[in-house]
Amino acid sequence: MDYQTDFDAWKEQIENYPNNEVKLPNQPIDEFAANAETLAIEAVKDKEVLQKAGLDVTLIDDLNPLAGALRFCQAQWMSEYRARQEAQKEWLEQSPAAYNLRDELLHHFSFAFRNTPDLKKKVMRIREGGGHSDMIQDLVELAVLGEKNSNELTNIGFDVASLQTARTTSHNMSELLAASNGSKDESSANKVLRDKAYSLLVERVSRIREYGRYVFWKNEERREKYLND
Repeated sequence: MDYQTDFDAWKEQIENYPNNEVKLPNQPIDEFAANAETLAIEAVKDKEVLQKAGLDVTLIDDLNPLAGALRFCQAQWMSEYRARQEAQKEWLEQSPAAYNLRDELLHHFSFAFRNTPDLKKKVMRIREGGGHSDMIQDLVELAVLGEKNSNELTNIGFDVASLQTARTTSHNMSELLAASNGSKDESSANKVLRDKAYSLLVERVSRIREYGRYVFWKNEERREKYLND
């Protein structure tokens, strides 16, 4: 079975895992999944004695498919995370030019509309505020204001083509900002699923190791198979 199939089989249980019982990974997911798969091999050998001690041996059967589901969830989360990290990098590279464009438009508009009180007030209002979201909104508002009052701008030699650039920049930077902020988001649906799948597998691994250590307390060679990695 592939990891997608494993996830589909476990999807409902993963999604329904209680949020207040979720455990955050304290080790690399690929290593933990591999250790769980190795534990499955060893526990199958000891299935009869573990069952006799009271272990629900279906937990052993769960290890491999649940490890596969966890690998799938991890791949989904990491794909999203890397995309968001890339967006954050692009934001850092492109935002200075966007801020410069906003400042240039404000400079030209302030001069062009200096003798028109209502337009001057609009420019002053747009100039207020700060922050990334404000800059993005400023660009689109300046584009609209400029398109409605293009005569005053052309009279000072302003290139009105910059207004379309402002619109496009506002749209692009809005998308980048959303993705960039998402890279810091701990509530991503993919991350939540990964953490829940991890928690389900941790429960089974811990229980099986607990019984294994109990059963083989006098057999050091077998007991080592159930020690925490």
